[in-house]
Amino acid sequence: MTLAILLILVWAGTAGPLLGQPSAPEDGAQAQTAVEESAALASAALVDGEPSPSSERANPQVGLTAELEAEQGDPLDPTALESLKALHQALVSKEQQVDEVQQQLVAAQDQVTREELADRLRELRAELYEDRRQFDRYALEIDLSPFIEEEAESFDWQQELSNLLKPILAELKSATAESRAIGDLRAELDTIGERKTQAQQAVDRLQWLLQQAPSGSLRERLEARLEHWQRLAGEAKNRYTALDLQLQNKLEERQSLLDETTSYARHFVQTRGLNLLLAVAAFAVVFVGVRWLATQLMRLRKPQAENQFSSRLALLLLHAFSVLGGLLAMMAVFNAAGDWFMLGIIIIFLLGIGWASIHTLPSQIESVKLILNLGTVREGERILFNAVPYRVESLAFRAKLVNPELDGGVQELPVRDLVGYHSRPAGEGEAWFPTRQGDWVLLEDGLLGQISHQSPSAVRLTDLGGAEILFPTPDFLQQHPQRLAERFRIVEHFGIDYRHLSIATTEVPDRMQAALEEALSSLLDEGQLRAVSVIFQSAGASSLDYRIEVQLAGAAAPRSELIRAGIQRILVDACNRHGWAIPFTHITLHQASD
Repeated sequence: MTLAILLILVWAGTAGPLLGQPSAPEDGAQAQTAVEESAALASAALVDGEPSPSSERANPQVGLTAELEAEQGDPLDPTALESLKALHQALVSKEQQVDEVQQQLVAAQDQVTREELADRLRELRAELYEDRRQFDRYALEIDLSPFIEEEAESFDWQQELSNLLKPILAELKSATAESRAIGDLRAELDTIGERKTQAQQAVDRLQWLLQQAPSGSLRERLEARLEHWQRLAGEAKNRYTALDLQLQNKLEERQSLLDETTSYARHFVQTRGLNLLLAVAAFAVVFVGVRWLATQLMRLRKPQAENQFSSRLALLLLHAFSVLGGLLAMMAVFNAAGDWFMLGIIIIFLLGIGWASIHTLPSQIESVKLILNLGTVREGERILFNAVPYRVESLAFRAKLVNPELDGGVQELPVRDLVGYHSRPAGEGEAWFPTRQGDWVLLEDGLLGQISHQSPSAVRLTDLGGAEILFPTPDFLQQHPQRLAERFRIVEHFGIDYRHLSIATTEVPDRMQAALEEALSSLLDEGQLRAVSVIFQSAGASSLDYRIEVQLAGAAAPRSELIRAGIQRILVDACNRHGWAIPFTHITLHQASD
C-alpha cells in the first residue's frame, strides 16, 4: 500500500509537465503564478487528517500523553513506554523535516528547484504517514485495517511472478558477479579496441592526405580533423590500457573453479545451511509422521477392512498429505526464517510440478482409481502383464502380481504401470501357466524338451541330447507348448498295397494292433503303454492307408521319438511276416504310336 501511495504522489508531481505545464516561467506573471501554485501545494500537503507538525511541536508531549491516557487497565510496561517515546521523537524529527522542505518550497525561485522540493516533500509526507500508522498500531494495540480505506488493487500475475523471482535472480547475480564483471570488461575492451584501431586508421589516412601538399584552406581543415582524430585515438588508447590493466587484475584475483565452488558452497552453508537443515527436518518429520500414522491406523482396523473403499480413501489422503504437508512445513520454515530465496525455489518447484502434472492428469486420475480399486484392474482378478498371466494380489500405491507356477513369480511395481491394462475374474480351474518345472513339452516347431526352469522373464528347456535352450517367456508361450507330463498320444500313418484289398478292413488292422501291443509293451516300462488303436483311414492313390494312435503315460515322453520309429519298424516286420506288400510310387510311360 505504501508503494501505491508513493507512486500516486510521484505521478501527481509529474502530471503537471505532462499535461502541458510550462517547465520554466517565461515572464514575471508566469513566475508569480508558479510561486503561488507551489505554495498551494505545500499548504495542501499539510492536510491529511493529522495535527500539523507546528501545532504538535508547540507541546511535544501532547499527542503522546493523550494516547497514553486513553489506555485503560494495567499501566504500560516501561519498555513499551520507552519504545513509544522513541517513535514519538522520530515523528517530531520527521515533521520538522516536512516543515523545512515546505518553507524551502515556498521560497524557491526557479521551477527546477520547486519540482525537486515538491518530490522530496511527497516522499517525506509518505514516510510521515507510515510512521504515524506505526505509532498508532504500537500504542493502541488494535487492528487499524477497518479504519484505513485502501484502494482495491488488481491482481497482476506478472508482477507477482517478478517479485517471486527477484530473490533468486539476486542470488544468481551474486554468485556470478565476478564472472559477469570479467565478461563486461572483455566486451568493453573489444569495443574500445575496435575504436582505437579505427581512430588510428583515420589518423594515418589524414597524415597521408597532408603529405600530398593540399591547398591552404583544405590543409587547414585536414589539420583540424587530424588534431581531432589524434585526440580520439589517444583517448581510446588510454582507455584501452586502463581496461586491460583492470582485466588482468581481475583475472589474477580470480579464484579457480574449485575454489569458487567451494567458497560459494561454504557461503551457502553459512547463510542458508541452517534454514535448509531445519526445512528438511520439518519435511521428514511431517512425512514420516503421517506415514507412520497411516500404518498404525491400518493396523488398528480389522484385517479385511484394508480392502474397503473407506480405508483405501483414507490411506490415499494420508499419503498425499504426507507429501503436501511436508512441503508446507518446509515453506513455513523458510518463511519464518525470512529466506525468500529458498522459499522461491520451493514455490517454483511446485509450480513446475503442477504444470507438468497437467499433461499427465488423465494418467494420474486412472492411477487414483486403481488405488481405490475402482479402475480397470481389480484385486483378486487375472491380468495379462507382459504376455504372462498373473493374479492381482493387492492394489495400493504399489501393485503385487503373483503367478504361483513361476520361479520368482511375484512382481511388485508402481500402480501407475498398470494404467491401460484390464483384468478379469479367473475361470474355475484355469491354469496360471501351461507348464510346470520338470514337464516334458513338445513345441510347435517340433522341439521336444524338459522344462528345467521357468520364470516371468525366461523358460529354459533341456532337449534329449542334454542341450539347454532358453526362450523369453512370451516367445515360449507363442510356441503353443504341448504338455506331455500326464498323458499324450502318438499318431502315425502306414500303408499297404492294393493287392490286399480283400482283408484291408478286417484282418490287417487287427493283426497290426496285436503286433504293436506286443512289441511296444516290451519296449516301454510297465504302465507306460495305455492303449493302441489301428483304424483304416483312406484308400490313397497308390496305397491303403491306416491311422495308428498310441496312448502313453507322461513318463514315456522322453522316448516319444524312439516310439515313433518303433511303430514303423514293428509294422514293417508285421508286413514281412504276413506277406503284405508295401506300395511305392509307380511311373507309367506311354509310347505314342506312329
